[in-house]
Amino acid sequence: MLVEKMKAVAEHTFTEVVYDVLQAPLQNLTDTLAGAVIIMVLMSVMWWCGIHGAAIIMGPLIVARSAHLKQLGKLSLAPSLFNINEPVIFGMPIVFNPIMFVPFVIVPAIASFMVYFSILWGWADSFNALQVPWTTPPVISGFLIGGWRAALLQIVTIALAVAVYLPFVRTQDRVSYGEELKAQEDADKASA
Repeated sequence: MLVEKMKAVAEHTFTEVVYDVLQAPLQNLTDTLAGAVIIMVLMSVMWWCGIHGAAIIMGPLIVARSAHLKQLGKLSLAPSLFNINEPVIFGMPIVFNPIMFVPFVIVPAIASFMVYFSILWGWADSFNALQVPWTTPPVISGFLIGGWRAALLQIVTIALAVAVYLPFVRTQDRVSYGEELKAQEDADKASA
């Protein structure tokens, strides 16, 4: 039995084996709602662990009380418009930050459900075959791949994501602000 399987593998190229063993089953998984949600959750968990959508927390960061988060929000705003979120991912940080774990994993799953059911119920058209570069700003990318309804769907998704992230960002801001105040007090005591 083992010899037969080895012969079957030996008769195929490595690419064919990878396709048969990995790619085909995973492609079948992605054709379902559950598969799409699982993929989004796994991607978020891997990002959180430092294994490579966080642009939505820019607004709350800009109005944060913590100097660190306020500065991070200002510096990250322009890159986030083009889906470059590493400054926030590693600067806040979101990576291995238990406060930010929940929204970072839940928001992509919620967004997946929103998109799936919007298309299923006819509120948005199925996306066309156009692939936009990953750095295309949100809303513009939605318009390009699905028209004004997809752009509106992205706006609603971003608004929902901001609402989910907001309490967590506020908690992180309180923690960071408290650390800054303590550091300032320690510095004042040391200089006195």
